[in-house]
Amino acid sequence: MGLQSNPVLQRIYASSPVFLQSSAVTALGARTRFRRYGSTFRKHDEEYNRRQWKDEEFWRDYQSTALARIVDHARRTTEHYSDLPELDRQKPLREQLKSLPRLSEETLKDEPKTLVSSEHQISNCVSLSTSGTTGTPKTTHHTVESQCELSAAMNRFWRRGGCRYGDRRLSFTGNKIVPTSQDGGPYGRYDRANNRYLMSSYHLGEETVDDYLEEIDAFSPSFIDGYPSSIAFCAQHAVETNRDIRIPACFPTAETLRKEDRELIEEGFSTSVYNQYGSTESAALVTECPCGRWHVNPDIGIVEVVDEDGQQVSDGEIGELVLTGLNNPAMPLIRYRIGDMARGAPKYIECECGWNTPIIEEIIGRQDEVVVTADGRRIPMLSYNVFKYTDGIEESQIVQESVDEFTLRIVPGEEYADEQADVAILKLKDRVGSDVSVTIQILDEIPKTSSGKFRAVISKV
Repeated sequence: MGLQSNPVLQRIYASSPVFLQSSAVTALGARTRFRRYGSTFRKHDEEYNRRQWKDEEFWRDYQSTALARIVDHARRTTEHYSDLPELDRQKPLREQLKSLPRLSEETLKDEPKTLVSSEHQISNCVSLSTSGTTGTPKTTHHTVESQCELSAAMNRFWRRGGCRYGDRRLSFTGNKIVPTSQDGGPYGRYDRANNRYLMSSYHLGEETVDDYLEEIDAFSPSFIDGYPSSIAFCAQHAVETNRDIRIPACFPTAETLRKEDRELIEEGFSTSVYNQYGSTESAALVTECPCGRWHVNPDIGIVEVVDEDGQQVSDGEIGELVLTGLNNPAMPLIRYRIGDMARGAPKYIECECGWNTPIIEEIIGRQDEVVVTADGRRIPMLSYNVFKYTDGIEESQIVQESVDEFTLRIVPGEEYADEQADVAILKLKDRVGSDVSVTIQILDEIPKTSSGKFRAVISKV
């Protein structure tokens, strides 16, 4: 939401009545609809829907051709990829990929300009930020058409659950749709342009959950998506209070879906849950079919699962996800080490759902924890919303020591200044409450887990 980075607009929005806030949300939604769901989307939507039932031979040839195209483009137009080798199209796709170097998160964060194509102006791109495993935001730039293609793939996914773009959609979002200072509902704002009711994840707690359920019931969505922790919290209360709320389909996103949360959502909303794995970098999309299998969407990206030596893992073995986006010429990401984990390498297996695309045994992803505030609110995706406004920070981590005590761990970069910590503290308090105590720890590195990674958020509550 564009309001997030403009303090003046934030203040105007926060002081406006609810109907004007919904009008502002609708205006921003109209811009999204024009760019992502216009004629270009409709063209790709037809293409993506038509080819979803293609066979293994088609997809192998499709990905090999698309890989050759994006590699050639990256070699010609980007600094980072200028030395990429020529691909041998006679070799299997896996062998072609092995001839290409992997791209680290650090390169994307520290040297993003070397990945931008000389044929594309950033000002004409859709720029998106993500926190990644380091807890420090990275920005990627996308052509409008590539985002339309991703929207077409998502619409294909929704169709598998009996839904589509334009149906009544309720979303739990991390954007501050509802001002932090608001006391009392409503806790959602209606985006009329996209027929979408956006609900705040930051006001959700024991004292407000009944109001949330009232709003969900009143909107009567065709499907629900967003943070599974928030959806499950509402679903649990629906079960405990015997609320009869029925939502045909649920598409959780942005967080790892826990088994117990899935069961709560299915029971509490009498719904079918369809999980998904994607990323802001838009280099891959893996979606769950009605049979419960993880299908790679081959027209979005190529997915590898490799061990520490870069070799494909065996069945049942956990490895690192390596992603190659196929549709974004503005900023190609080739063999990108995103920092997530999965079990089993993608392989073609006959699935009862009818899709003949590569299947992964399990997406493990990151275990980014939810923070619980003193007044019972559950705050997801906190690291991203705290540190995306800072500069000069190499790595960061939020540790919740208690409901009102937080530690911000910071690994400073060369351009770091103490004022950046002040910005982080301000943004943290804006999200969890102004009365919390915040301690800053300046470290040479963030303590890692046994797998060599660290979590962006740790809650001890």
